[in-house]
Amino acid sequence: LVMLTHLHADHAEGLPGVLRGRRVGEIALGAYDEPAPERQRVLHWAARAGVPVTEVRAGDRVRLGPLRWRVLWPGRVIDAGSVPNNASVVLDVRTRGLRLLLLGDVEPEAQRAILAAGGVGPVDVLKVAHHGSAYQAPELLAVARPRLALVSVGADNDYGHPAAETLTQLRRLGAVVARTDHDGTLVVTAPGLRLVTGGR
Repeated sequence: LVMLTHLHADHAEGLPGVLRGRRVGEIALGAYDEPAPERQRVLHWAARAGVPVTEVRAGDRVRLGPLRWRVLWPGRVIDAGSVPNNASVVLDVRTRGLRLLLLGDVEPEAQRAILAAGGVGPVDVLKVAHHGSAYQAPELLAVARPRLALVSVGADNDYGHPAAETLTQLRRLGAVVARTDHDGTLVVTAPGLRLVTGGR
């Protein structure tokens, strides 16, 4: 399974490389279909590789081997901030005694809606939203209170990601913070909680 949280190029354009030389059974997308040109590229790449595309919605539950996950978002379109970011697929994942919260690129508006819907609690691992940008709802981070916070971010990016205030809040909550721009590839192993980095 390849899950594309939303259709911005930095989340979708790597799909041909993921499909090359690998056996992929399914590509999952959220219900929000903008930007339309990127969606068409994803559908083209999927068709060329012979991989079916499915749609996920809030409330969906999946069990796959030792993995269980629940789709927390998108529950609706939020016409504020970046609409595609706020339509990111957000997952609550359980595996081998660990709980992970994968936030895609949701911004404060969607983060608060997710929190208001209930079901979010302390997690072992948080995939920090939107590359660690300043656009966070502090109350969601406080409820999640992760032991380990992963920031997927490009080195020397022009956006100033990750934001110092986001990293500071995570550390104040007791999280160990790992970032792809400093630490390279990030791998979390279970059972237990161990982080392996690829180095840079």
